[in-house]
Amino acid sequence: MDVLAGRYRLIESIGTGGMAEVWRARDERVGREVAVKLLHAHVHPVERERFAQEVRALAALSHPGVVAIYDLGEEEGRTYFVMELVRGGTFDRLGPFESGPEGLAVLEAALEVLAALEHLHARGILHRDLTPRNILLTEEGRPKLMDFGLAYLAEATRHFTRTGYTLGTPQYMAPEQAKGAALTPAADLYSFGAVLFRTLTGRPPFEGEHDQAVLYQHVYEPPPDPLELNPALPQALAAWVLRMLAKEPTDRPQSAALARRELAAVLEEARAELAGSARAGLARSGHYPTGPVRPDRLEPVARAAFEGEAVWPMEPVARAGRLAVGGGAALHLFRVPGLEPASPFPAGDEVTAAPALLEDRVYFADWEGVLRARGLGGARLFEHKTRAEVTASPLVTARRVYLAGRDGYLYALSHEGELDWAFEAGGHLSAGPTLYRGLLFAASESGWLFALEPASGRLVYKVEAGPIHAHIPAAEGVLVLPTWAGEVHAFDPLAREVRWTYDVEGELWGSPAVGEGRVYVAGWSGVLYALDLATGDEAWTAEVGRVTAGLSLAGGVLYVATETGEVIAFEAASGRELWRAEGLGDVQAAPLPYGTRLYVASLEGRLFEFAQE
Repeated sequence: MDVLAGRYRLIESIGTGGMAEVWRARDERVGREVAVKLLHAHVHPVERERFAQEVRALAALSHPGVVAIYDLGEEEGRTYFVMELVRGGTFDRLGPFESGPEGLAVLEAALEVLAALEHLHARGILHRDLTPRNILLTEEGRPKLMDFGLAYLAEATRHFTRTGYTLGTPQYMAPEQAKGAALTPAADLYSFGAVLFRTLTGRPPFEGEHDQAVLYQHVYEPPPDPLELNPALPQALAAWVLRMLAKEPTDRPQSAALARRELAAVLEEARAELAGSARAGLARSGHYPTGPVRPDRLEPVARAAFEGEAVWPMEPVARAGRLAVGGGAALHLFRVPGLEPASPFPAGDEVTAAPALLEDRVYFADWEGVLRARGLGGARLFEHKTRAEVTASPLVTARRVYLAGRDGYLYALSHEGELDWAFEAGGHLSAGPTLYRGLLFAASESGWLFALEPASGRLVYKVEAGPIHAHIPAAEGVLVLPTWAGEVHAFDPLAREVRWTYDVEGELWGSPAVGEGRVYVAGWSGVLYALDLATGDEAWTAEVGRVTAGLSLAGGVLYVATETGEVIAFEAASGRELWRAEGLGDVQAAPLPYGTRLYVASLEGRLFEFAQE
């Protein structure tokens, strides 16, 4: 049949299963594309009736996280229903989790799925077959639950499910479902936990040669540690996913609403972590989660002085109302907003490496070559001595602290200061490492880019890219390599190939910012470039003067600080100048968007706070 009910023209098959096939179709009556799910002719009449009853119940739902159902009918003895066509792919394409906006987007989408489950469960409906393929994304990345062929009304239609008939997909099935026991909403939460595990780490929690092997593991075996599979995961997120995968339903969150509140807290913590790390997280994208709402109305509202200079490659970081910046032989702390000074942490020599600020501690290194870990109350946690000065910001994950030194070594330390491994790069390491796509990347001044296993330090591969002094940002599957000579390479870390190269014709000291499909880069040529991340084509340029500082992106606004004491805000999409501050003194530190404010540290040891008046 080409047309159903004289209305739905079938265009192409987009999926098939044991019970039904799904078609992309056109509703010729209203002129829109839809999806049509058509039961196979061999489906038993009892199953067809169950299917139709579920569709009627689901059609009564109205929720943005559930695929809309438009029609139900029968044609030539085959039951069908018509639903919204969702085009953005499956949920797991959002992964794996990466530190920065990409990771936050996964968690925001997960919150929407939990809201949809809350809506279903409140109406007595269980899904029973949550998989990545049953959570589709719109073209804007919004998730929608679908494929309710296995859903059932928790009470009213329980008799339609045959005793001992296990329905669902083994890789995502709750233990009680695998055992054929009675189900509660906790089974859907387990399945979604398994979907999230797959999305965050790139693999399902359990794999086996056949379905029974997988089901056995769901019932009896603990899931792998997510942090071993993806070290970019925050500790709190890994713990929450394992809670969703608890064997006993009573050990999981007791409702989708509670799970959503718990994940929302994890999301806020993950968001807060980014501004506490140089270049906004482990991927070093320079893309911050918060910033001024109206940058065109920024005014200076506070200033403070500190001993020493905020010299390249220093940049301020902030977390939980504290801001840290290095200057002279100390790390200086301030309460924000307001820039109220707190007691500084002394160092043995000049602190030019950006610190890493956590909830309860701070890591910072100096030209003496010492990494110091201090509790925010002043407690000395540990010190690690390298064999040369350190200008690279530490990179801190849930399990390890990574430190690049100008002695040519990349060190991996535990949070207690124990050395796990050290990798000899054979050239000065000026910038901190980048963690992306499950690999740790470090670039040397001798021109090599190294890709290492984060847990062991084993060299996976190396490529010659040219000397690099700045952090390497990563986003949307690409590493952006800013070479000292001015060539910018878009490098695919999995394919190990350069997608494009652009020459900005000037030395690059500061790190580019990457986000929203663009690369923003500026150096000593005096020109700011906005390049298409996919192609390397110029989107726009602007004359800004010599730039040493890294660039910062937040809320669709790009912040640029110049050697002549100007800070300029551009509309990132168009290049339109929104705001400019002058007379700040030479600035070599990247501006920091934090909360609704902007912070700038000058070479003269002054710190400025800008806010909307």
